[in-house]
Amino acid sequence: MNFHNHEVTTVVVAGDVPFLRALLRIAIEEAGDDVVDEVSDREDLLVSCTHNNPDIVLMDLHLPDIQGVRLVEDLLDINPDLAVVVIADPTEELEETMLAVGARAYIQKPFSMYDLIDLVKKVAPVYR
Repeated sequence: MNFHNHEVTTVVVAGDVPFLRALLRIAIEEAGDDVVDEVSDREDLLVSCTHNNPDIVLMDLHLPDIQGVRLVEDLLDINPDLAVVVIADPTEELEETMLAVGARAYIQKPFSMYDLIDLVKKVAPVYR
């Protein structure tokens, strides 16, 4: 008997690069979670989070620092329990800033899909 009633975690993947979004979707779905949307820009991400109410957002959008900070703040205004995971290029030194404004985690490229899925599991909600 399985006493662990694993609820599916819902994820929105936001990224500039369609190929990377597709890879992230495949990895997340293979791990048993559900990608409810894939978006390519800030506006679509805010709309998607309002309509889909995901548990986690994987954010790989290239924005100037202050826009990235504001986006995390805006996402948390929509849902304070949202786990925002920021994916960044090695040239971007945003980790402390993003975590300070409320991002739940930060992962720097290049990363393995194993590490990303492990991170998704760590930030997934436990209140269910």
